Amino acid sequence: MARDQKKPRTEITAEVQAMKRPKAQRSLRLFTYGGALATLALIAAVAYGLMIPTRSVESTLSSAASAQTPAAVKLGAPAPDMAFTTMDGTQRRLSEFRGRPVMLWLFATWCPTCIYGTIAVAEKFDRLQQAGIQIIQLKLYNNVGYPGPSVEEFAKRHAGSIPPSPDWLWGTASREGSFTYDPRGYPDIYFLIDKDGVLQAVDVAPHATMDTILAFALSVS
Repeated sequence: MARDQKKPRTEITAEVQAMKRPKAQRSLRLFTYGGALATLALIAAVAYGLMIPTRSVESTLSSAASAQTPAAVKLGAPAPDMAFTTMDGTQRRLSEFRGRPVMLWLFATWCPTCIYGTIAVAEKFDRLQQAGIQIIQLKLYNNVGYPGPSVEEFAKRHAGSIPPSPDWLWGTASREGSFTYDPRGYPDIYFLIDKDGVLQAVDVAPHATMDTILAFALSVS
């Protein structure tokens, strides 16, 4: 029997390359897929950053917070008084509402979650009103540095026919009030204050945390 002849080196090299090719193609597909995911993640991060800016209301107050300066707003403590201006131009103070529970909601008119929150509060307004809760929805000072519709336009567009109502006041927070209650400039934050003026809860996005608000309403009704 004739001895098998050795294959030429060129044929062996071609076979080896053919064996490696599927693995290389898989690696290329994974690299391309991974790159696409990374790109989508980057786009989503940028979009989220544009929709929900994380800029502080005032850099000096943010620095103070980082330095662990005692917060003026504390759970279980009296809620600090603050001034605000209603839509009709009347100057009011939070302390005027002592004796009834208050939902103090600070928002920005460009904020997407504030729209959903306003719709959610409007849907539950009858229950909140029956519980005797005073809703005070205030645009943050300077709208947290970003343009947006006026308070009047926002209320008319998203709260339906409810405003104006003495139980749901709309207006603009003073500079001092904004910095006291929201030093980091979150565009959608609310505070639940009992009839004695004591802060009982702090949360964000009423459309997602309505259970917290309704539980507060039940506790005071």
